Formats: sequence, structure tokens, C-alpha cells
Amino acid sequence: MTTPGEHPKSPMEPVDLPPVKDTPLRRLQARVDEAVQAHGPGPVSAAAVRMLTGRTTVEDVTSGLVGTLSGDGEHFSTAATGALVLTGVWHRTALAAVREATGHEDAEVRAAALTVLSVRADELRADRAVDRALVAAVHDGCGDASPEVRAAAATALGELAEGGDLALVAPTLNVLVMDVDPELANAAELALTRLADRLDHPDLRASTDF
Repeated sequence: MTTPGEHPKSPMEPVDLPPVKDTPLRRLQARVDEAVQAHGPGPVSAAAVRMLTGRTTVEDVTSGLVGTLSGDGEHFSTAATGALVLTGVWHRTALAAVREATGHEDAEVRAAALTVLSVRADELRADRAVDRALVAAVHDGCGDASPEVRAAAATALGELAEGGDLALVAPTLNVLVMDVDPELANAAELALTRLADRLDHPDLRASTDF
């Protein structure tokens, strides 16, 4: 609707989009981009693994790499930061550390590791790294004490599970769809939708008839 004297915008004119929401993850991604530009993807992914596993070196600090990735430390722990960096830059050698981190004592790190597995599902599949053991480890996260971890695990199952895993994962996701935590229930529903689309199993979509 236009006000008197105002000309309506032409369809060819640019539309004013809402501003992009500033979040800790978005700020972290900007720092990853900065680090990759300064140091290269290989050193950044290697440093991320060292941050995740608690093995940062003096050189990581003196080079400014850890400082760049950590920023002001406002939100994520060092280990969780290391994991989440791997959503922005990846090397296949990081998988072992990420798999181990799904059992980390800190729920924030467990959730971050599961998020990495979700984001890197295509690369993992291309490397033939998605196996029953990996899917089972992710599935275990659906029983975690932390709702955040359960939601991250549900999302990862949607990206990683294959046809042979459905007997294990589909019942679990259908139970999580009924969870009282709306974010967890939504993550499970989206995971089922993702599986239905990826595996051409429309029957997997969560029922909305309660």
C-alpha cells in the first residue's frame, strides 16, 4: 500500500529485506572466514580439532589463530568452538575427534559435535564414513539428558540415517515428535521429513493427527 504522492515500487526495483539477525553462530562463521583467509583451510581445521580435543599449541595461540576463532569468548567454550568451526571448514581427518566428542562430558560439546555431523553429512557419505556404528552413536544422543543434545541428535539422524537404519531411528524420532519440548519435537519432525525426502519414504513423515 502506498501513501498519497508515493509511487509504487516497480517489480524490477530491489526490495528492502529485513536485516540478518546477529547470532553467536553467525559471528563465529565470520571469524572462521577471517581465519581461513589469513591461515588457509587446512591449518584452521587442524586447529579446530586441537581446540575440540584440548590440545591447542603455543603456536596456535601466538599465531593468533585461536584468538581469531574464539573471539571474545562470549558464548561457546573452547571445545565447543573447535567443534563448531568444523561446520565452516572441514577435513576428513577431523571425523575421529568429532565422533569421540559425541560422548564428551559437556552437553554443549556433544550438541556441537552432532551439529557438525549434520552439516558434514554429504562429505561423510562421499568418504563412505557413514556406517551403522556412526548412526548408532548419533541415535544414542536421542536419549541424552540434555534437550539440546537430543534435538541435535534428531537433526543428525535426518541427515545421516540410511534405509537400513530406519527400523532403529524411525520409532525414536516418532516418539520425540510427541515431546513436550517444542524445539525438540520440531527437530524430530523435521528429521522425519528429511528422511522421507532423502530416502523417498513419504510414509515417514510425522503424522499431525493427534
